[in-house]
Amino acid sequence: MRLNLSVLAVILSGLAFASPSYAAIQAMASRVIYSSENKAATLTLKNNASKAYIVQTWLEPGEDKTAISKVPFIVTPPLIKIEPQKESVLRFIYSGTGLPTDRESQVWINVQEIPPKPEEENTLQLAVRSKIKLFYRPQQIEMDLPEAVKKLQWSLENGTLKLKNNSPLFITIGDLTLGKNDKPISQMQRDMVPPFQSIDVLNHIPNTIKSLQFTYINDYGGNTEMPEVILK
Repeated sequence: MRLNLSVLAVILSGLAFASPSYAAIQAMASRVIYSSENKAATLTLKNNASKAYIVQTWLEPGEDKTAISKVPFIVTPPLIKIEPQKESVLRFIYSGTGLPTDRESQVWINVQEIPPKPEEENTLQLAVRSKIKLFYRPQQIEMDLPEAVKKLQWSLENGTLKLKNNSPLFITIGDLTLGKNDKPISQMQRDMVPPFQSIDVLNHIPNTIKSLQFTYINDYGGNTEMPEVILK
């Protein structure tokens, strides 16, 4: 029995953001830091499959809704064929205008793998799409990320855990533990705070919570632990 094409399309669209463990194409970094003094930034992709894959890449605006809607970058090559167990490098080039120089900007890198044609009929293939953060960091910013994290301000207001970023850098929270609990929060309302902005991290927090512990995602994609925070 043949699988109806319309049904197949729905299935594939639902699998487009499947777990990276199902992906044939692996991004070799979880984020890209683009320093403005460089002509370009790069991201390496590896094909872990036994067959060649076509990969399509494009950029779209980031999470900061106050930023510009257009993305002043180009990615090359936007379409590439990667042979089995081989790597290829994407280059991201800034147009030179359109982004602020007093703070970081963030955009999304979309990496869409296009599987080869199946050898047998009625074969369901996963079309996995990965989204990776690209941060554009102007050289005018003299502060580094560890220093920026030290300027974070946590507060509990009417049951809402708030986070204020007093720095020009994006800061992403990794693990978050409230009070003396051993288990980190499984899902935050928001986990990345843009430069000079505030976010609501969690709602419905008991007033009995007086402290928290957290990690932040460093420039290499790892978790860096910070000292305990006493909530005011």
